[in-house]
Amino acid sequence: MLDSLVYWHWIVLGFLLLILEMLAPGAILMWFGAGALLVGGLLYLFPEISWDWQIVIFAVVSFVSIFAWKKLRNKSPDDNTEAGTLNQRGKALVGRRIPLVESITNGVGRVQIEDTFWRVEGPDLAVDTLVAVTDSDGATLKVEAT
Repeated sequence: MLDSLVYWHWIVLGFLLLILEMLAPGAILMWFGAGALLVGGLLYLFPEISWDWQIVIFAVVSFVSIFAWKKLRNKSPDDNTEAGTLNQRGKALVGRRIPLVESITNGVGRVQIEDTFWRVEGPDLAVDTLVAVTDSDGATLKVEAT
């Protein structure tokens, strides 16, 4: 059965794997699809390649491309969700300067940022004192006078 493999079998397999990649998360099947397309292209150019070499080329290209992609992907800081501020509105406010709408008494006060009132912690300060957000802890902002 494997002796009867021709180039278009590999190309169809490659496109099927690429289509399956769109339905399944993880970006793994696309590399197997790329390996199958490469073997199909090589088999089109060199039809005398035996089936065992076809399988070896497919496996090597697929796994090398997966590990190369993983290694390159880990070096990319763009997807570091731990360092991002998505869904962490308090962290996104760090560095912002705003006036107090309620004085900080016993270390606790309030500020208004756009349409939201935030609880703030910091040194005791009077109303309208300009403060800078230095950190956040959930819905509480840490502030200091500027």
